Amino acid sequence: MEERRQYGRTFLTFFAQVTNRRNGRLLGYLADLTTQGALLVGDIRVREKSILYLNMELPEDFPNHTHLDLDAEVVWRKPDEDPDLVRIGLKLINLDEDTIDALEYLLDHYGLHQP
Repeated sequence: MEERRQYGRTFLTFFAQVTNRRNGRLLGYLADLTTQGALLVGDIRVREKSILYLNMELPEDFPNHTHLDLDAEVVWRKPDEDPDLVRIGLKLINLDEDTIDALEYLLDHYGLHQP
């Protein structure tokens, strides 16, 4: 698959649990994140171009937020090394300034940056 990522990956230093904000169902965990997209690992079945409405749990000591609500488009999906899981590439959409600021803080304070 051709690499189309515009920003380096940032691996999170905590397990970022993600649920469907419409029904509360656990979708999986974020493996990496940028202000543009994310890698979700879980056991969900979705199609490319689907829109997901996510609720991402934040660390207890995160200032002013307990979670972030994110909208994301499924860009790709492929099996994980664990046969019960799937890796889902997401493009974050409809971000407001407060959410972008929170994501930037999260990446700066809870991330391990990769080229």
